[in-house]
Amino acid sequence: MAHRTCSGLARLAASLGFMALGTAAMAPAHAAGTLIWGMPADTDILDPQATGGWDTYQITYQIFEGLVKEDLTKSNLPTPPIVPALAESWTVSPDGTQYTFKLRPGVKFHDGTPFNADAVKFNFDRFWDKSSPDYYPKTASFVAAYAKWIKAVDVLDPMTVRVTLTAPNYEWLRQGLQSYGQPLMISPAAVKKYGNAGIALHPIGTGPFIFVSRTQGVRTVLKRNPDYWGRKALLDRIVFRPLQDPATRVNALQSGEVQMISTPPWDDIANLQKAGFILSTSDNAPDFNFIYLNMHSKPFQDVRVRQAVNMAIDRVGIARDIYHGTGRAEYGMLSPGTYAYDPHFKSYPYDPAGAKKLLAEAGYPNGFTTVFDLPQYGTGELVETWVQRDLQKIGIKVQLRKFEWVTYLGLWAKGMTDDVGMDEIGWGMSTPAWVGLVTECANAGPNGQNSGYYCNPKVDALLNQALMTKDQSKARDLYQQANRLLMNDAAYVPTVDDLQPIMLSPKVHGFVNPPEDWFDLSTVSVSN
Repeated sequence: MAHRTCSGLARLAASLGFMALGTAAMAPAHAAGTLIWGMPADTDILDPQATGGWDTYQITYQIFEGLVKEDLTKSNLPTPPIVPALAESWTVSPDGTQYTFKLRPGVKFHDGTPFNADAVKFNFDRFWDKSSPDYYPKTASFVAAYAKWIKAVDVLDPMTVRVTLTAPNYEWLRQGLQSYGQPLMISPAAVKKYGNAGIALHPIGTGPFIFVSRTQGVRTVLKRNPDYWGRKALLDRIVFRPLQDPATRVNALQSGEVQMISTPPWDDIANLQKAGFILSTSDNAPDFNFIYLNMHSKPFQDVRVRQAVNMAIDRVGIARDIYHGTGRAEYGMLSPGTYAYDPHFKSYPYDPAGAKKLLAEAGYPNGFTTVFDLPQYGTGELVETWVQRDLQKIGIKVQLRKFEWVTYLGLWAKGMTDDVGMDEIGWGMSTPAWVGLVTECANAGPNGQNSGYYCNPKVDALLNQALMTKDQSKARDLYQQANRLLMNDAAYVPTVDDLQPIMLSPKVHGFVNPPEDWFDLSTVSVSN
């Protein structure tokens, strides 16, 4: 399934006979070294405000910072806490519409230029203010969920900035800490020197690591920032290597060519552990896989067909026989690891006979043929072929059409063409507001990430009301109401929560697999 990067550690240990670790062994104080990470796909451009995807954020997170950040140094929390970053403090007005940030003094970008209120204003203008000469249109489709709430950005003094929202949004801070459009701080001098397009090859931030080089499809290299304002990184360097083929990733880990791989082949995990490698998982990572059904494709305009597809897919079998304990069946569209998630929610049970009956009632007693677009993401399409087989059992013939990962992201973001019935993504966020990105009417492609063009104004109204509700228990109820409506409409097929398995060499120390979809690599070291 399209990935990137969810729970049950005890269940996992029991089923596979090992202990899955949230944190690898702590490093000796003197350790540093180079971490080489084998990733299942190449990354997008490294301009944080004009890019998306978890694999890309694994890199940009190390280079850039925002005014606040999630603390990713702990693995045993349901949701990562929000802590100060480039703002050392902030206040929120009683009506929830004004955020005043006191900036951290003495911080410099990697190019030596100062971070201050003017730099913040420049960055906000770049991704928000269409009237500004610094506005970069490419950021619009990436940072929209965050930027659309902004009414004004004012510099109060050289180290104080006030952001005024159009309405209260109690998820706004966390919405700015997500991977699809990252409102992080870029050096204004770098943008002026290299141009907007040039930032992709000259990503200059304030983070614990500095960009060194990138060879597309081969490697990206970062080095430690010796002048970092906060806790300095331990590693000398990080090398990110895209290795799409699962066997190639495993061989590279076994040979010592890399010290860490993500999305290890599920069938190989137990053997790798027996060989001394360490499995790390995250119990609450907001990561689940789901299929969009195209509301512009005639068969899927009938809710009975959409319900039949949901009933035809054996989620429990996928989690058991493919994920081998590193995934669990998912039945809803709220991310795990958020306060609104209900682990007990069930929508459609596995019922192929009932699915065939619904298809017949909808006028498709012999099924139909459709196209399923999917990315090549280093998992061998095992889940997609399982889905193809399950749908074949009820008469739906599915043609799998594969694309390179970054190419696929572009197609997915535009929205499906009428000849395509299904596409997919693995996603989620640590804010329940994420569900609006993939379901709200205004986010239908090409204006957002609602690739299947689903639209229900009742769902939109519930999600907007939840955003403006300060009381989390009341907001939780609203999100769960929206989730029930979404699954009644059956325009999505959630399949499996991913436990975010990472395979580590025993030489890797201090790695934390947090309740998030990316990692703070400043805590990591590699011994000889």
